[in-house]
Order: sequence, then structure tokens, then C-alpha cells
Amino acid sequence: METKELAILSKKYLAGAASEAEKNRLLQWYNAYDEQALTAHLTVAENETEAVMEERMRRRLQAATLPVKTDAKVRRINWKAAAAAVLLLIAAGGGYYWLQHDQPVPLAENKTVILPGGDKATLTLADGTVVNLDSAGTGLVSVQGNTKVEKITHGQLIYKHEDAPAAAVTYNVLRTPRGGQYKITLPDGTTVWLNACSSISYPTAFTGKERKVTITGEAYFEVAQDAQHPFKVKMNQMEVLVLGTHFNINGYSDEGSIRTTLLEGAVLVNTATYAVPLQPGQQSAVTPGGERVTGVRKVDVNSVIAWKNGYFSFEEADIPTVMRQLSRWYNIEVKYAGKVPDVAFTGEIGRSLSQDQLLKVLHQAGINFKITENRNIVIYP
Repeated sequence: METKELAILSKKYLAGAASEAEKNRLLQWYNAYDEQALTAHLTVAENETEAVMEERMRRRLQAATLPVKTDAKVRRINWKAAAAAVLLLIAAGGGYYWLQHDQPVPLAENKTVILPGGDKATLTLADGTVVNLDSAGTGLVSVQGNTKVEKITHGQLIYKHEDAPAAAVTYNVLRTPRGGQYKITLPDGTTVWLNACSSISYPTAFTGKERKVTITGEAYFEVAQDAQHPFKVKMNQMEVLVLGTHFNINGYSDEGSIRTTLLEGAVLVNTATYAVPLQPGQQSAVTPGGERVTGVRKVDVNSVIAWKNGYFSFEEADIPTVMRQLSRWYNIEVKYAGKVPDVAFTGEIGRSLSQDQLLKVLHQAGINFKITENRNIVIYP
């Protein structure tokens, strides 16, 4: 699609004046554009309906037509255009303009190569054996008691438990490194997605009155329903109790709180001093150690689980918030030379940016930086 046509159709779509043919044209563009050319591509969830896809596209187009505002405290960046580092769509005086951006990007002081993360993890078996899942082939990984562990595709592990006389309970631990993610189906059918720098400890078979796992970092759960066996997720002193539901827990040690976000169903967030129920669309914040609840609020759940669907989503995020997410996924260290710039960012970018694209994102966002040895990015005022 020509850029002029895209601008015109975007304006009509957002105003609710687009015909069915024009809506279909935009949907075709949404599904078909080149991710390498427009690097903020949103990976569509497997179960995303056309209505949800349209709403997601609407939000992207809305972001693309926001003006870039700059003042002492806020700099709104159209991350989609910044990531592409070629075209920037802005609204000015009721008109839409495509502007060329081809400014130089700071070069690294060495030949450091920064790559996006991928499907990487290790599996620690009950006997202490560590399996590198990056290099393991698909097929049977291990047999532990009545449970078979299989790698069914790159980035996905599944446990298959056969009914048999109860054996001693043993535990496995799945860990992702910086720059890693993984998906696992537990013995009860619960599916868990692990973000970078995360882990989950779980039994090879759920044999008692409850199903209980322990996590670090960030994980998204789709819990298999079983009213007779409640599912519990433990992080530090916090515990989330569910029966069958979809939710996300973010408890990285550098984030300042443990945030539990409910997408559907119901959960009870338990701490050492208080318990709070969540409704879909709500997020609780708990102190890092899990001692007490500090708040409950409504959030954009699509933004919370953006990492699972292949992109970053920011809403008035400051530089440290943005860089923490980038550092975990790109396995880089971020340092600050002097005062941290007081700006905020809103928008979405893909998690598959190459090194050049990532540097262009930072540069177009107005962040002053340089890359030094040992995969360090230094941010300057």
C-alpha cells in the first residue's frame, strides 16, 4: 500500500467513516506488511479473533497518527515509526505527512553483536541433571516415574503423566536465561509461558489435593480447570490461588513490586498479612518480598502480556522501565552516566528488532547513548 493511501485510510478508519472495502484493505495491510520494513509488527496471538485484531490495529493506527509532543517532562514517541527508522506518520493541522528520517546512529566502540532473544532454556531434572533445551532435539527428553517429558517443537516442552500407583513426588525446574523464553505444558494440562530471566519449579506429577508451583521472574498461566484440585503459584511470600483461569505474574527483583494481572476467571492473591480477590482486567501490586498488597487497579491486559505475543508495549513509561525490558530480552547491561533523562514513552515495538533496528529505535526516541565493551549501553542526559 502506498504511504499516502495508508494515511488517508487510517484517518477514515479512526473516524469511523471507512467503508467495508476500505476496512478490508487496511486489514490486508495489517496482516501482510513486511516486519523487517516496519519493525514494530505485532505478533497476533493464536486465538485472536478478527474483532480483537481490528481493535489492536485500531490502537496501532491511533498511535501512528498521534503528534510527537515534546516538553520538559514528556516526549511521546511513535515507536512503530521510530522502529522502522524510515517513515514517521504525524498529524499536523489536520493533514498527514510522511517524513524521511535518516540520521546517523552512534556506533559501538567495539564489534559487540546484540541479538534479540529467542526460545532458550535449561531443564533441571529431579536427579540434578541439567538439560540444555536449546540444543536438545525434538522428542523424548526424559522419563521420570510415570511421567514422560517431551520437546514437541523448538521452544515448547510438554509433560505427559500416565495414571499409575502413586510414586514419590519429584520436582523439575525450567529456567530461561537473559534473552530467553519458553513454553511448557505441565502434567495437569496447565500451560505456562516463561519470559526472560525466569524460572518455574513444579512436580513431575500432581498427586495431592492441590497443584502447586513456584516461580521467579515473569510467567503467564493458562490453568487447566479442576475444581477438586486448586492451583497455587508461589513467589516469595505471595501465593496466588486459582481454579482455572488466565493470569500473568511479573515479579522481577528490579521492578519494585510483584504484579499479578487477571485476564479471565478469578484469583485470590494471598500475602503474609492480607488476601485480595481480582476480577478480570485488574492488577494487584505486592511488596517485593510478598508481605503485603500495596494496591489494586484496572490495566490494559493486552499491554501486560505483550511480551508473550511478541512485542513490547509502553504507556507513559520512563527510560529505566523501557531499558529494563530491553536489557532482559537483548541480554545487555544498561548504565547511566549522570542524571537519567526525564522523558516518557507510549507505544509498541516488536521483540525481533535487529541490532541496527534497536539502535535506531533508541536514537529516534531521542536517547543519547553509546555501546561499550561487554554488551553495555551507557545512557547520557
